[in-house]
Amino acid sequence: MIGYILTIEQKELIQGVEFAPYECFNCAQDINGVWFNFMSEQQKTEILNTEWSWILTLPEAEYIPPIPPPFPPTE
Repeated sequence: MIGYILTIEQKELIQGVEFAPYECFNCAQDINGVWFNFMSEQQKTEILNTEWSWILTLPEAEYIPPIPPPFPPTE
């Protein structure tokens, strides 16, 4: 999955912010601790002429999800 790479400061700026009715930014951290934001083509169009358009200029990279903990948790 390809996403936009965020700095911690950028993640803090957008995390949870609503950019369209019923839509908000939701950032995710990859296996290496890098923060990402993902957007559909429709969402990209929605922010194109807004204060959030800078996100579309960020570098893109492959998101590798972190390995989930074993289930059930071992103690």
